[in-house]
Amino acid sequence: MDAGTEVDAGTEVDAGTPPDAGTTPDAGTEPDAGTTPDAGTEPDAGTTPDAGTEPDAGTTPDAGTEPDAGTEPDAGTEPDAGTTPDAGTEPDAGTTPDAGTSTDAGTDLSTTCEGACQDTTVTARMYENQVTLNHAYFGYGEPQNAGEPWELWIELSNGDTDECPSATSPTPPQLATVEGATVPVDTTPQTGSSAGGPTSVVFDFDGALMPQIAVRSTGITFTPVAASLCPSCAKAGTPPAKHFVAFDVNATYANGTVSGHGYATYCPSMNTFQDN
Repeated sequence: MDAGTEVDAGTEVDAGTPPDAGTTPDAGTEPDAGTTPDAGTEPDAGTTPDAGTEPDAGTTPDAGTEPDAGTEPDAGTEPDAGTTPDAGTEPDAGTTPDAGTSTDAGTDLSTTCEGACQDTTVTARMYENQVTLNHAYFGYGEPQNAGEPWELWIELSNGDTDECPSATSPTPPQLATVEGATVPVDTTPQTGSSAGGPTSVVFDFDGALMPQIAVRSTGITFTPVAASLCPSCAKAGTPPAKHFVAFDVNATYANGTVSGHGYATYCPSMNTFQDN
């Protein structure tokens, strides 16, 4: 037993293969050697958040692609550069409502008015009541100072007769006025309110429309459609052969509206001329 095959010879636990030799946890594969968390793959080494891919390095928001660099709203594509609303396509440039096609930029006023253009159909609504005004007349108001615009004075009514209003003409059941609109040169709408501009008054002489006899507008839009006008000719006693103004009106009052289309013919009895 002591020779060759002795437990202490060759295969002895203490020889060659003991746990402390080679394969022992302290040798080679020991957690502290090579693959240990402190070596190479350690969070502090190479791939650690502080190295390379760290938010502060390379791809960090402060480097290259930072909102302040290149694609930053302040650079190139910034709303203020090139494509900004202030450049080229800005509503104020070319296509803006104030240019050409705007409702505020009137076209030339036609002197032709045929068919439905010569109809007067204006509806006055007050409270729960309404009536149709189917006659329209106009006269001129001369300015007190030279150089100021002439004005139109228009009456819309629903009387039994189609004749110019005068001191002796029958009183219509209802009457609406358009006062202080300037003699138009194009189709530009004229607006007014209690603060100034054109205005309107509705009169109810038989009480079918409202409890009060008269009410003044809070707002009005007077839009010329076509006209043949010459205030100086009218004052000289030589008005045009065709003497009219066609228009759309939309007025508001405390308890109602007046709206529709009118075709007013000339009535000398409605003129107000200066003595000069």
